[in-house]
Amino acid sequence: MGLISVVFFRYDVCDIDFYTEAAVGVAVKPARHGKLGFFDLASALKNDDLDSYVLSLPVNSEIAQVRGHDGYGFPKWVTGLDVDIDARRTTARVANDQGGTDVSLSVATPAQTVHPSGERVSSLTSYTSINGAWHSTLNQTNVLSAGTVRFPRDLDLELGQGRMSDDLRSLSPIRTLQLDVMTEGQAALHMPVPTSVPSVRSRN
Repeated sequence: MGLISVVFFRYDVCDIDFYTEAAVGVAVKPARHGKLGFFDLASALKNDDLDSYVLSLPVNSEIAQVRGHDGYGFPKWVTGLDVDIDARRTTARVANDQGGTDVSLSVATPAQTVHPSGERVSSLTSYTSINGAWHSTLNQTNVLSAGTVRFPRDLDLELGQGRMSDDLRSLSPIRTLQLDVMTEGQAALHMPVPTSVPSVRSRN
């Protein structure tokens, strides 16, 4: 059993200006934790506290690529990437190297629930390798307006040709379990923290 996530982001206000990104990730066990079982995964979903390994993370700006790749070790590259979210519909499209479609999404935006600031804060810990050592990076999201649909219907996720769709196909997903759309929120990306030391080969 495994959990796969496909996520599209739109940062309207950011310290490196507006940008968009998308991600394919797989749920993993926390560092120095036992086997990730069903109850661990269910608890993490319920508590909005997940651990993930990101396979692909395209962005639409050079500065976002440099900071994410060089500073955090994320598999980022620059491509055409449109994300539009409003109260009625959520759409996204990631372009491949030829300008065609890598991955696209179109779905009705779920009914939104407004949360006071600080009432619902979700956490995502991602793991990357930087200079031969594993690091964990915490991303906290202050959810202000969001909606969820379990086992969504009429969700149009198109896989074309490209790096992101290749990663998603390699995981052989079976069905969509949950759709989350946040129309308003605040995200804080912490600095990566080492969880291992570089190997001898990496130091040489």
